[in-house]
Amino acid sequence: MSMVSIKRHISQSEEEAALHSVILLLLDGMATRMVRGDQGDYEAFHSDMERICDSARAGVPADALLVIAGSAVQALEGYSQRTTRFIRKQGAELQNIISMLTRTVISIGTGSDRSVQRLREIGNHLEKAVELEDVQTLRARLSDCLENVREETLRQKTENDQMVAALQRQIAVSGERTRTISQAPDLDPVTGLPTQEAAESALQELVRKPGKRYVVTAVVNRMQPINARFGHATGDDVLRTFKELFQEQLSPGDQLFRWSGPALVGMLERPDALEAVRAQVRKMLDRPTKETMFEVAGRQVLIPISSTWLVFMLIPPASTAVKQIQTFIASQGNRDYA
Repeated sequence: MSMVSIKRHISQSEEEAALHSVILLLLDGMATRMVRGDQGDYEAFHSDMERICDSARAGVPADALLVIAGSAVQALEGYSQRTTRFIRKQGAELQNIISMLTRTVISIGTGSDRSVQRLREIGNHLEKAVELEDVQTLRARLSDCLENVREETLRQKTENDQMVAALQRQIAVSGERTRTISQAPDLDPVTGLPTQEAAESALQELVRKPGKRYVVTAVVNRMQPINARFGHATGDDVLRTFKELFQEQLSPGDQLFRWSGPALVGMLERPDALEAVRAQVRKMLDRPTKETMFEVAGRQVLIPISSTWLVFMLIPPASTAVKQIQTFIASQGNRDYA
């Protein structure tokens, strides 16, 4: 209705009062019921509307009320435009945030290729979405896709946990093997026999077991002149050859060690008396001298191999046996070649 037609119809004071009340009510509603956008802009709009409402309460004529209403409409239109831009800007920021989250999930996620492709498509559509319905549709698609990613991630986590557990078991087995190897006795590099330390440990174990056991200490003869004349390499060959001859005579369950220098120590389990065991060892080690050919500096040299030996019964404590072995070796005068 135009201003002229309104003026024509408003002629009575009651009608003017009613119109005044309606306009004031509308102005108050516009000032207090508007959607909030930017806080500063909203406060400025609210101040303008309060000023406009105050000017309309002073009993102004109808013509002035229409002017005041027009000012309120202009203020409302300007605020609505600015709020629309503000909301769209917030929506764009929200889209950017979701896009960044999507790209992050794509870059660090462990989901399937299909899930990653769907996330890329959603991110592209999200950047172009304007209407609220578009965003809601994309949100639903994104929720489904992320659920697939979570399921795939959980599956791969389970597989990784199983792989880690398998590796831990392999490491444990490897560590056990390493400990077993480290607990194995050291071997003499020349003869390949367990060393004196292992022999002493064996003596400690044997004295605690029932049954008769005997210790044989054999010292290879003439090792000093052999080393001096032909070199230690040839002396090592002689010692290895004697070790092989000694081992050939042992019974199952017997043990042989390299004690030191040219001395080997055997531990025999026999039910016989000491004299019978000595007779057995005599047959083992007092055979006619074995002459063996050794290569020395490119030529063949014939070297006889023999030994001097001692047999005694093993009785507690083990330290007594160790002392007897050491005393016999020292009596042979070959300690320089330990």
